[in-house]
Amino acid sequence: MPNEDNIIDSVLNAPTATDNFDPTIFINDLEPQLIEEGNILVSVTLACGSIREIVVKEDLTYLDDDVPTLEQNSIDEDDMREIMNAHAICYVYDEWEDVSNRTAVYTTNECNWIWNDDAVWGIIDNRGNEGYFSSDEEYIRCGNDSYISSDVAQDRNIYYYDCCDSYEHEDDHSCGNSDEDYFDNTRRHQKTDTLSQSKHWGTNSPTYSISNGMRYTFGVEVETSNGSMDCDEGEELNVLSTYDGSTSGPEYVTGVLKGDYGFNHLKKICDAIKDSGHETNKRCGIHVHIGGQFNRLFTIMLLRLGHKIQDELYRMMPPSRLQNTYCKYIPDYVNEMDLKNYRQYLGRYIHGSGTLLDKHNNKGSRLGGYPSTRYRWLNCVNFSTNSGKPTVEFRNHGASMSYDKIRNWALICMAIVRYAENNQKRIWYNIEDINLNEVIMTSLGDNIGKQIMTYYYKRCHLFADNYAEDGSHYDNLPSGYKRRGLTID
Repeated sequence: MPNEDNIIDSVLNAPTATDNFDPTIFINDLEPQLIEEGNILVSVTLACGSIREIVVKEDLTYLDDDVPTLEQNSIDEDDMREIMNAHAICYVYDEWEDVSNRTAVYTTNECNWIWNDDAVWGIIDNRGNEGYFSSDEEYIRCGNDSYISSDVAQDRNIYYYDCCDSYEHEDDHSCGNSDEDYFDNTRRHQKTDTLSQSKHWGTNSPTYSISNGMRYTFGVEVETSNGSMDCDEGEELNVLSTYDGSTSGPEYVTGVLKGDYGFNHLKKICDAIKDSGHETNKRCGIHVHIGGQFNRLFTIMLLRLGHKIQDELYRMMPPSRLQNTYCKYIPDYVNEMDLKNYRQYLGRYIHGSGTLLDKHNNKGSRLGGYPSTRYRWLNCVNFSTNSGKPTVEFRNHGASMSYDKIRNWALICMAIVRYAENNQKRIWYNIEDINLNEVIMTSLGDNIGKQIMTYYYKRCHLFADNYAEDGSHYDNLPSGYKRRGLTID
């Protein structure tokens, strides 16, 4: 039987990384051929699944029916680095990969290798040890430091403060103590008494041509991976800059916007962020809030509608949004909601599994913390509790600093809300006949609706290969869950 050193030695003497050699399995269906002293020609499985003959050391090859295997954990960090240096291959995400042009890093907490692009350096345990961990973790960011979990952050006296929606060290916490440090999103209502002030702040617009007459208030959160904006410029634009732990850069939160003034002000904000040298990555996104007076019946119809069209919406998004833990799918059980059982299903959707809407969990109650359900792409927590502004939040759009993209997405979000408000009978009785085109054209009219649908189809074409039936991300769409007999919860 070959030992670990023997197996490692075989890897070190393997072909080049470009051969996609998979040293995890040796196949001896064919009689091994001794070609020179100490070396034998054997058949091996490549990463692509094909069979190839290579030369290995004689003492690593079985001449009987046994098949030696190599597990990832049998190679420690130092041995793997030796393999990487010698042959530019590494066992990344459970596969042997070429690392000649990419960097793989070792995650101490999981004892495996991942791509550097998917890794975060930070505190990994309660003892304060540092290391890499996956960016898929719901890690905490405070200032320039990252923590693998909220428990680890709390051990370093880092806590979440609801008043400023961010994590801070308890000694540095000043949230709400100074208007010079934090922008109060309600103060604009006190400072926009005149038309000129309304125009300056993007509020109380007398015209609504961009939104086809829709008078919803709206707000936008723009996530970035790097960069900063001058504090004075942020205050002038009435934009809050914060870190929420989900991205490595600041998140910019607009004030409450409305009508044409609001969209014009949004363009100023987008231009300022872009001109400040900010960057984005696949972890970043755009969150749009649509404000209004929403009741339980609206919520039921909105979720049923959202579930019906979510496949179409995700086809206009980059594939990175499919598996993002901060914009999860709407679960199948929303289709079972009605006015008799909504306490069960809405409670489950808003507060989590096993929670009913009752005197303790209702529109007038405040949450002790944010439930994980807020991370569905259609977030109803804000207007369904007394913990936030009365807004519907749309979380599934990918990162952007482009005003045109953000405006178009905001109009799509408004259209969905308007359709859910005004077409409840059709949603209830004819949900299977509804598609995104109907929602957009009904809410935005022929002129603006056609412009938005043209934009939508352009986005879908951009990502078409990913979502074709034979595409690599097709099965990750919500419909893929249904097709495979799985459920979304």
